[in-house]
Amino acid sequence: MLRLRAQWEQISGLAARSKQAALLYKEPPLVVRRIREEFTKEYRGVSIDDKALYTEIRAYVEAIAPELAERIEFYDEQAEGLPLFERLHIHEQLVKALDRKVWLPSGGSLVIERTEALTVIDVNTGKNVGTSNLEETVFNNNLEAADEVARQLRLRDIGGIIVIDFIDMEIKKNRDAVLRGFKDALARDKTRTQVFEISELGLVEMTRKRISEGLVEAFSETCEVCRGRGFMVDESLLG
Repeated sequence: MLRLRAQWEQISGLAARSKQAALLYKEPPLVVRRIREEFTKEYRGVSIDDKALYTEIRAYVEAIAPELAERIEFYDEQAEGLPLFERLHIHEQLVKALDRKVWLPSGGSLVIERTEALTVIDVNTGKNVGTSNLEETVFNNNLEAADEVARQLRLRDIGGIIVIDFIDMEIKKNRDAVLRGFKDALARDKTRTQVFEISELGLVEMTRKRISEGLVEAFSETCEVCRGRGFMVDESLLG
């Protein structure tokens, strides 16, 4: 509050002294904005491979949240021998984030499909055959999926109407536990979400505020051949 008040007094003073049109304030660079809006104690740290930017960000965090300043780390590419993105497998993670299938730790999977009206996420057991009865296997797979779905929504910045097709569970207590786990996982999401009760068929309907165009849209363009339909019509059969 004190920092913002001092900033406002500086802007007001500059406005009073300016006799003609003048720039009174502008938003900081993108990196500083992201640190300001996203960086909290939940993050283990921030790695920066540019010395000047590291110095700027470190000074900024020391001013607004000194207890987090030690988590701003300088990554020395020459000392490490690898570029930062290569060391942290960023390119590999980006490719995975653009894939329609996401594997779960126990062998199950998610299939994420985008349509004009909504996004559908299908939960499958896949290679997860379990070691006990079917209901428990499905329940544990759905719990894993609930956590991963919440993560994928944040990672891919998926907005709008979303329908998650969990594997059907017979026991209501298990359905309630999966929904509760899903809501807990969504609590880490700073973007506003609304989740409705799980249906008898295992469907969960939800909305997530649309902030940006999304990761897939940012890294792709509509196919000129199929025009985004995902298939080509055999014209020879239409004649």
